[in-house]
Amino acid sequence: MKVPFSLYVHWPYCTFLCRFCAFSKARVPAKGVEHERITSALLKELRTSLAPHKDKVLQSIYFGGGTPSLAQPQNIAQIIEAANSLVPLASDAEITLESNPTSAEVDKMRDFKQAGVTRYSIGIQTLNDRTLARMGRLHTGAEGLAAVDRARALFPGKVSFDMIFGFEGQTLDQWQKELETVLKHADNHMSMYQLTVEPGTPLFRDRNAQRVVLPSGDLSAQMYESAVEMCTAKGFRHYEVSNYAVPGSESMHNVGYWQGRQWVGIGPSAHSRFIDPSSNQRISSMRLPDIQRWAQHCEKFGHGTAKSTVISDADAKQEAVVFGLRMLDGITDRRFASVSGGQSLKDYLHMDRVQQYVDDGYLLWNSTDAQLAPTERGLEVIDSILIDIVP
Repeated sequence: MKVPFSLYVHWPYCTFLCRFCAFSKARVPAKGVEHERITSALLKELRTSLAPHKDKVLQSIYFGGGTPSLAQPQNIAQIIEAANSLVPLASDAEITLESNPTSAEVDKMRDFKQAGVTRYSIGIQTLNDRTLARMGRLHTGAEGLAAVDRARALFPGKVSFDMIFGFEGQTLDQWQKELETVLKHADNHMSMYQLTVEPGTPLFRDRNAQRVVLPSGDLSAQMYESAVEMCTAKGFRHYEVSNYAVPGSESMHNVGYWQGRQWVGIGPSAHSRFIDPSSNQRISSMRLPDIQRWAQHCEKFGHGTAKSTVISDADAKQEAVVFGLRMLDGITDRRFASVSGGQSLKDYLHMDRVQQYVDDGYLLWNSTDAQLAPTERGLEVIDSILIDIVP
């Protein structure tokens, strides 16, 4: 059986830069995007990076950014076709493209489907037009909902959207009303993120200068709990800290991250995690963040890798638990053994502390299957629990 593998493709350009976003991105240049050059560089890096993994099978491709819906559909098709020629796509492969709900991007949906995209993810973020404008977004709440409706017609059962809670001035009642509205338009998947203030962003500077006052921790917790309650009531399973899906519609690509599947990332700042077939070592790598330097290196060397390091056994075990416990299904001994050299979860974790969290209703320990998982209550505070139970 071939090993499942994933590909992440980073498209770095945005028409606007959100005040809260810390992802690697750049504003579309005044002279426009050099589509052919960027695509050529991506294809060179793709061929170099996938060549050692021809014995695997591509379970998912994810076009993220930046704003990959600004790319030309024919270039997306080129990348999908090239990937498939190097590492065959699984018959049920998931190919996701992220998009913003501006009219120009919505008009390209059908072309992206014809290019090979099978799943569409839309960044609504909020339905509050004042907040959207203040955060640098170029669409309205109504346009966000209309984009979801159009995507559902083209990608039935394969549409996701992002919402963010915890904006300045947002009340619990406002958030609940937004949830009530978006749930009427939802397909089979949603992501609900708490607004995070990342160093280096305009929002970080505004908060530090006290130009912005965000909701308290208690209010944010109530918003999180409201999302869980309201989404669950509509048949969505809260399968990961920030993600909800109708059972069977989970994001195949992101589940791969949380379950430790190998992946290669191409494009500026893209990360990779894979086992090097020649050395059998677990490798972590990152591409150059500067778009021009990355493209030049791809043209000269066939890739734009900034650094590549061997993942230690200790780090591999820690990552397996940390990512595994972000999911409601948790982690099993069988999955942990794939990175631990046969060491069991019971031998690795502080089991006295695990037992206390089990007794208190935050974790579940299935001794028959040797499976550790968070309860719904535990998922809300999983970061604090992990600090306590992981060596």
